[in-house]
Amino acid sequence: MKSLTLLLSLFACTNCFSDTIEKWIDESGQVHYGDNPPSDAPGQIERLEFDDSFDPVAYEQAKKRNAELYREIDLIEKQQQARKKIAEKDLQKYFDQLDKKAREIEREKLNKRKSRETERNRASIKLKRSSASEQPAKSAVKKSRYGM
Repeated sequence: MKSLTLLLSLFACTNCFSDTIEKWIDESGQVHYGDNPPSDAPGQIERLEFDDSFDPVAYEQAKKRNAELYREIDLIEKQQQARKKIAEKDLQKYFDQLDKKAREIEREKLNKRKSRETERNRASIKLKRSSASEQPAKSAVKKSRYGM
């Protein structure tokens, strides 16, 4: 029963699909295409017909052309993927070099900071030593001024 219904509906649909299309222009100059132009179409109605015959030779030729095109497309996609991988590797190498350079710069800054701190510490130690050795002499000078 279902197959009979399906078969009848398929036969009914064949009339729905037209092998001709009509072209007309409306009042505003816009071009329209369709199965049923309006009866009051002001311009000329042109009937476009299509050949629905099947040519097996042309079909096989088209299949071969399509297969060749798909092979070319696959080849191009593979080449693009290979280029993409190379570009990603190059980019990663560049980022690694940038990271390495940034670490070197940070190391240099740290070494400079340490050397400045070391110099300051040495200078402060020298200052303390020199001020410690000068203090008794100053106090002796002070004592002599006051007479003590």
